[in-house]
Amino acid sequence: MSAPIQPSPLSPVAPPGRVLVLMYHGIHESRADHGQFDPRYSARPRQFVEQMHCLTRLGVTGWVPVAGHALVAPEAAAGQHMVLITFDDGDVSNLERALPVLQASGLAAVFFITRNFVGQRGMISRAGLRDLAEAGMVIGSHGLSHQFLNTLSPATLAIELANSRDFLQQITGRPVVLLSLPGGRGGPREIQAAHDAGYLSVLGSSPGINVDTPGGGLIDRVVITRQTELAAFEQLVRWQGPAVWRQCARSRMLGLPRRLLGDRGYDRLRQVLVR
Repeated sequence: MSAPIQPSPLSPVAPPGRVLVLMYHGIHESRADHGQFDPRYSARPRQFVEQMHCLTRLGVTGWVPVAGHALVAPEAAAGQHMVLITFDDGDVSNLERALPVLQASGLAAVFFITRNFVGQRGMISRAGLRDLAEAGMVIGSHGLSHQFLNTLSPATLAIELANSRDFLQQITGRPVVLLSLPGGRGGPREIQAAHDAGYLSVLGSSPGINVDTPGGGLIDRVVITRQTELAAFEQLVRWQGPAVWRQCARSRMLGLPRRLLGDRGYDRLRQVLVR
């Protein structure tokens, strides 16, 4: 039986300089692969290997926060450029394809897991979660059911945050202090509820590089998709070049139909377009 988990100290530690957070989902060659293939968000295995090699070639410092510390603090000073690799949802390819490449490259990542997806077809199992944690990866929460947190009542929101965190802590025996918002949906209310539930940092899905992000702020992430080839990836990591403004422009463009249709309407439209 695991030792009881001690409460995490509410004292953020600041990495030096800028922190760029990369957001992945699954790693799949095609629909025939093990896992939940997505035509936009499933990076090809070849791409992922090339991208991890790119990070080591550029000499970018890969960084994973020590459990119990906040992700980005206001004291971050100009200087070293750091990259944090993250995965959302908990696809089984995170364990089967991503982990071996990360280990071979000497890198680590944060895996944000949706509690109700664990053990489902194509998703990571409880044993797989323990394997990730024991390999030195950090486990974070991606909610209980992947509902958009900004659509929930205060009571349901509290359940989503607490139950997912408790479950992941029980499985891994380690503190879970990082949360990524399902669909990137959330604002001050959701951030405050997350802090109340014991999370120290909350990550969204708007593109940007994090410099002097306050402890209570939403941390930006840069999405890596099936269409992100190596030249564009390097531009995103350096945070300069056409790939940066294209991703930022796309995010702004998608914000308009989201505001007009609402979260559920926008998601239904996206599913139709993807199909």
